[in-house]
Amino acid sequence: MPDHVFELPAARELPMRSLMGRARTLTHKGEWLQGPVPVIRGGVEVYTIGVFSLLDDLNSAFVDVRKRKIDGAPAKRDFTPAVTVHPNGWNDGEVRLVKKAVLETWRQLSRKERCAYDVYGYHDIKVGAGSGSSSALVQAAIRATALEHGVSVSDAILSTIHGRVEPGADALHLSRPAIVATRINLGRPVRPLGERMPELRAVTWSAGPPVQTSTVPFEYDDEGLLSWRVRWTSLERAVRSADDARVARLAIESARENQKRVPKVDIGLLEAAVADFSAFGFSVAHTGSYHTALFPKDTADKALDRYKKYVLKNSVGGADQRIETFNTAEAAARRDR
Repeated sequence: MPDHVFELPAARELPMRSLMGRARTLTHKGEWLQGPVPVIRGGVEVYTIGVFSLLDDLNSAFVDVRKRKIDGAPAKRDFTPAVTVHPNGWNDGEVRLVKKAVLETWRQLSRKERCAYDVYGYHDIKVGAGSGSSSALVQAAIRATALEHGVSVSDAILSTIHGRVEPGADALHLSRPAIVATRINLGRPVRPLGERMPELRAVTWSAGPPVQTSTVPFEYDDEGLLSWRVRWTSLERAVRSADDARVARLAIESARENQKRVPKVDIGLLEAAVADFSAFGFSVAHTGSYHTALFPKDTADKALDRYKKYVLKNSVGGADQRIETFNTAEAAARRDR
């Protein structure tokens, strides 16, 4: 969607309440890796889709929730708060998700309180590109509603509520490196990877049609499942040992494998980044249109500018392509909690 600056309602009268009910969730630019990961469910090992997200701080969803008390006795079992969403550019599907997120948070945190809600907000996220736009709105709505009730939700509670709203959720609330299951909501990371996020300079753009995540098939044979066991273990060791070049090479493997499911129209430009512009590797949005070249953290701006000119000249998106750059570790560290 185009960039807009939206006007929000006037600030609340009480300065001490100015931060209550407001939350922002930053997005990601696809994933370093996405593939099957084993988890234990009901005492049995099963596979689900796991992701290690390439977090960025370039785009975000902002939600402002305002609670109105309703006179009367505490809410009965059949009471449901009225949620009035002022969409401000959100589409119908996003409005439904935000409303559901507010209600699920009320049920989790304050189901006895008799109240109604007004919800405002906006986002500048490119839908269908692989940023986790719906998850960003849901998580911002959950956190904003909780704050309006005076509660700061933990990652585990946020993940639990999110799983009731949206089954395939991106773990955008996490700031520490972790592999997360997206098809089975565990309420926690499958594998925490430590404290340090890989630090590379990223050059990213979107090219190709939007992708609806739910339409992408994920099928693997026994050999493929074994390969992913090894790949996840290798990623864990690379992150913990600060081997960022290895992380970038693993991202290449994941991106190339994804070509048979959601082919990237500019995959040749990513390959050229490694072959001709000294990039360590590249990543993609596995269910989106984002392409990201990954360069060493000390790469000079002039070198990145040369690659960006190459992309503008050769991308199927044409010369009007919007190309963004960020430091992967710094972007993760700046994310709002």
